[in-house]
Amino acid sequence: MTLNREVWEDPEKLLHKFDSNEDAALDFEEFCILCGELFGAEEVEEHEYRIRDIFDILDSNGDGLLNEDEWGRCHKEWISVVLNPLSVLLVVDVQNDFIDGTMALRNCGKGEDGADVIEPINQLLKEVQWKKVVYSLDWHPETHIGFYDNLHMRELHPDSKVSKEDAKILDTVLFLEPQLEQRLWPRHCVMDTWGAQLHKELYIIPDSSQIRKGQNPDMETYSVFFDNNAINSTELLNILQEIGITDVYVCGLAYDVCVRATCMDGLRLGYRLAIIEDCCRGVDPDDVIEARKMISENGGLLTNSKEVPMLVSGEKRSLIMAQQGTWSLAKKWSACEKEAEKESKE
Repeated sequence: MTLNREVWEDPEKLLHKFDSNEDAALDFEEFCILCGELFGAEEVEEHEYRIRDIFDILDSNGDGLLNEDEWGRCHKEWISVVLNPLSVLLVVDVQNDFIDGTMALRNCGKGEDGADVIEPINQLLKEVQWKKVVYSLDWHPETHIGFYDNLHMRELHPDSKVSKEDAKILDTVLFLEPQLEQRLWPRHCVMDTWGAQLHKELYIIPDSSQIRKGQNPDMETYSVFFDNNAINSTELLNILQEIGITDVYVCGLAYDVCVRATCMDGLRLGYRLAIIEDCCRGVDPDDVIEARKMISENGGLLTNSKEVPMLVSGEKRSLIMAQQGTWSLAKKWSACEKEAEKESKE
């Protein structure tokens, strides 16, 4: 979808192009025409209801027009991001143990093979111009709380629905100290072992970063952003902020565990986020269905490796990701207004 960049990069020229009634503002009808050119007729037809939500957020004073400061803010903080996204690929836990080792999905799950993700991920790594690529690795100490065979090391809370005597692999227990619910996994990805290494067939892109998570023996870390209590963060957020990333693409293992947690944290942090479904495999198909629903309902785009190159290059633009961007802007603007009110009272 080719646009005249000279016009679209200039807020005055762009306003003039779509301001058909020449009132120095865009009403909803004019904004719809702009979106039709920006996203394409097919995308608008499929997601037309999202345009109203986007417009209402950008129209911060609710007068039905984008004018003056609203238009300037719309162009600078929304249209510019749609036109010029900065994209990162997060490759989650494509490690030996999840493919051929102690937690191979085809053995501990319900038939999905983790090896299936390697070829499509490699293709994206080699063919797409990413601003940054980040690989995550589960990296656990021997005494990690998530290992079933470490269950004897810690006391369970009296309210735990499963006792030590009855607990089985993949059951969820409630520990006493630290007090947290924990799913019990086979021993996997122990730091500095073969099982914790990235799979030998996974392509490692030059100048990429690697994040090792789950090193605290008393806390699980599914997400590449935070541990499971959402307090302690990894270095990922700093990496993304330093280079101004706007769009996060997530793939890897396992869809219904670490990939899901990473997606949900990315969305909560305000990133325009997409999950590349054919580059993911899960433990439980029912949990994958629930994960897809959660990610979609919270603004994430469900996409595939064929669509990704066009999205990253800007050849194709997603209204779903654009809507997620306005949700993030609404939170940002609200926080700024509250801060300004606070300062004015001091």
